Amino acid sequence: MGAVMWIEVLSRHGEVAARERIEAPEARVGRAFDNDVVIDDVHVAPHHLRIYRGEDGELVAEDLGTLNGLFPEHGAKPVPRLSLAREPGIRIGRTTLRVHDSAHPVAAEKLLTPPRAHARWAAGLGVSLLLVLLLLQWLSLTAEASANVVLLPLLGYGTALVLWTSLWAMLSRIFFGQARFSLQLRIAITTFIALVVWGQLAGTLAFSFAWRDLAEYAGLGAWAVLAAACYAHLHAIGPRHMRAAMGLVIALVGTGAAVQYLGASETRKLLGQRATLGELRPPEFRLVPLASADAFFKKAEGARLSVDRARVKEPATGGLLSDLDNAE
Repeated sequence: MGAVMWIEVLSRHGEVAARERIEAPEARVGRAFDNDVVIDDVHVAPHHLRIYRGEDGELVAEDLGTLNGLFPEHGAKPVPRLSLAREPGIRIGRTTLRVHDSAHPVAAEKLLTPPRAHARWAAGLGVSLLLVLLLLQWLSLTAEASANVVLLPLLGYGTALVLWTSLWAMLSRIFFGQARFSLQLRIAITTFIALVVWGQLAGTLAFSFAWRDLAEYAGLGAWAVLAAACYAHLHAIGPRHMRAAMGLVIALVGTGAAVQYLGASETRKLLGQRATLGELRPPEFRLVPLASADAFFKKAEGARLSVDRARVKEPATGGLLSDLDNAE
């Protein structure tokens, strides 16, 4: 059994499309039909590769002088020879192979989660999210309650939830072969709950500690939750190049967070720091003592003097409008 090797041909999604058992010390791989493993790839030579055992007993892949060469699975440079002891994956042409011997360890079995379990979890989380949103809507009412005031925001949340879940279910169908809608819905509802919890926590902390920076930049935490949700969706799909996919997601989320941060910073430069701490909370939540009346009126007087100086200050010359006036 020591001489047995297994050669796996992977699909473009990273799944095993074919697996060949080789009971010989050497195997030939190529497009010709006299090979031990025949590859249907026009970029693979008729006799492209040989796989044999080295002096130490480890498997070695060797290029047979081909035009397109031999690559490690995740490598960018061709190599004439490659040891498969640590990295069993190789690329020839546009085909990925993995080579194992009979002693290759395999991971333990994963616990099977029935689809109905995800559906039950999604239903329970959905009911919890609905109750939380109804409570927040009721607490934020400042006018007489009506069906439009209460139900329209909930309808918007539900529409966004369905669209988000459908997008990831479609991607799962494309890359995994199964939509797994219940699992994607469970992840999406968990993400919405995390966003609601973060929004309430950020608002409460900003009010408790009079922390205006947190009130202004709380959206950055929401972007972090969104990145974690994308990771969970990608992990559920299990694409072959998950690192590259997650790198793209992090780049997009990071760009959105950076744009929001820069926008808030520019708004502060133009208009100053926001005057409020967001939504009000019960007075018991306030942990920072209120400013004294003397300190408040002193700041108000300073603001009045600044406005008076700005009112009588001559406008700066130059700029686009002045250039247009001079041109006329």
